[in-house]
Amino acid sequence: MTCLKCQHGNAVKAGTTKNKTPRFRCKACGAKFIEPKAKPLGRHYTSLEDAERVLALLVEGVSIRAITRLTGLNKGTILSLLLTFGAKCATLFDERVQGIKASSIQADELWTFVQKKQKRLKHDDPAERGDQYVWVALDTDSKLVVTYHVGKRQREQTGIFIEDLRRRLVGAPQITTDGWEAYPAAIDYSFARDVHYATLIKQYAPANTDGPDWFRPSSRVTGVVKLPLIGRPAEDRICTSHVERANLTFRMHTRRLTRLTNGFSKKLVNLQAAIAIFMAYYNFCRVHQTLRVTPAMEAGLTDRVWTLADLLTMETARKAA
Repeated sequence: MTCLKCQHGNAVKAGTTKNKTPRFRCKACGAKFIEPKAKPLGRHYTSLEDAERVLALLVEGVSIRAITRLTGLNKGTILSLLLTFGAKCATLFDERVQGIKASSIQADELWTFVQKKQKRLKHDDPAERGDQYVWVALDTDSKLVVTYHVGKRQREQTGIFIEDLRRRLVGAPQITTDGWEAYPAAIDYSFARDVHYATLIKQYAPANTDGPDWFRPSSRVTGVVKLPLIGRPAEDRICTSHVERANLTFRMHTRRLTRLTNGFSKKLVNLQAAIAIFMAYYNFCRVHQTLRVTPAMEAGLTDRVWTLADLLTMETARKAA
């Protein structure tokens, strides 16, 4: 055993601790120590098996407190693992999802909030609190999430999202968005007219309020308005149905996006980490029921279905592809 203090390799056994952990004593300097625990994830003592269990539960929409009950791990440990997983998955996504050849892109935003809803904000609340949006750009052919972004629904955040989309694409795709007013200028600036762009605006009927006071059903869609803005977008591809269906998947698999629950995010960094985890999982690990392969396989980014262990061990994931 090598001494942790002087690095001499002549330590011998010296009994055990109160917890029956073997203890060692260095013959050179006399220091006593126990064998250091392994940190398979770099900064956590949690084993890879436990970490994989936590990750599997996170991507299946299980809440943080439920994971503590199912695994026996401390809530603080799970939140710390969440941030570690999020950083690894964000790096993986950024490195792997590049050079995408997509003919049709659909973009949309998912509403959520941090700590409290916008109408509950006070003048001295931190800027990260209140409404937040998850911006998503989806390739309609491979169902690949080409890029995503978490931020306020502002012109600046729209520009960041569209600029990152441009960076990852090859060629001149057709893009369809909703009627958010910041999209046209951002797409025109980032793509420099090298794009076919249209908006699709839905028209809704008045909400049906027949029923109990607590029942508030969604309004029924009565029609859509397709508006070509840049280039020559094909009318039959002016659609947002694919990304809106994907939004349902995101909400069902990410507890922080599930509506009418108390699983919302208390901190923006935790929301960003949770979204990064699921986007990497969705692209590389989750087999699409229609395609029978993962979106990354359909887009030619990899040739096999990745495991959750691949997401945890970044080097293994890179070599596996």
